[in-house]
Amino acid sequence: MSDDIVLAFSGASGAGYGLELLKALKENGSSVHLIVNRTSQSIMRSECRATEVELSRSASEIVDASVMDHSLASGSNPFSAMVICPCSASTASKIALGIADNLTTRVAAVALKERRKLILVIRETPLSTPVLRNLAELSSYGAIVMPASPPFYGEGSTVKDLQRAIAGRVMDLLGMENDLAPRYGSAEE
Repeated sequence: MSDDIVLAFSGASGAGYGLELLKALKENGSSVHLIVNRTSQSIMRSECRATEVELSRSASEIVDASVMDHSLASGSNPFSAMVICPCSASTASKIALGIADNLTTRVAAVALKERRKLILVIRETPLSTPVLRNLAELSSYGAIVMPASPPFYGEGSTVKDLQRAIAGRVMDLLGMENDLAPRYGSAEE
C-alpha cells in the first residue's frame, strides 16, 4: 500500500532537498500532493533547473499554495503526513502562530489538529530568537523540526549526495525504507 503524502516547497533556498525528496517518494510508490508557490517555483528553476513539467513526473498533483478551497485544506482528507521541504522560517513561524493564510500553512494546521505527522525541513541560518521559540513551540505541538543539516560521513560529498542524505532522513522519519545515504558506522566507511 502506498502512502498519501503532502509535500510543500516554501520560498526558502535549498530546492534540491525538496526535489530529491519528491523523486524518492515517487520511487517509493507514494502518492505525492505537491504544494508550490510562485517563489518556490522560481527558486526551483534557479537552483535545480527544474520545471513544472519535471515536477509533474513525480507528483500525483501540483497545487498552487494560493488555492485555499482544495480538498487538502480539510481534516476530512486523510493524508498520511505532510513535509515542508525546504521550509522557510517565515512559514514555520506562521504555522506555530496558527496563521493559515495559504494552502501550505492551512494543510500544516490540519496536520497538527488531526495529529498527523508534520515534518519541517528548516533551511535558514542563523535563526533569530523569535524563530527558535516558534520552532520549540512546533516541536511541543508534535511537529518534527529537522534542520537541513546533511551528514559528511560516507563516500559521497557532492551537493546532490548531501541533498539525497536529507531526503533519506525524511524518508526514515516517514517510516519508509531507503538507501539514499550511507548509515553512520556502516561497513562502507
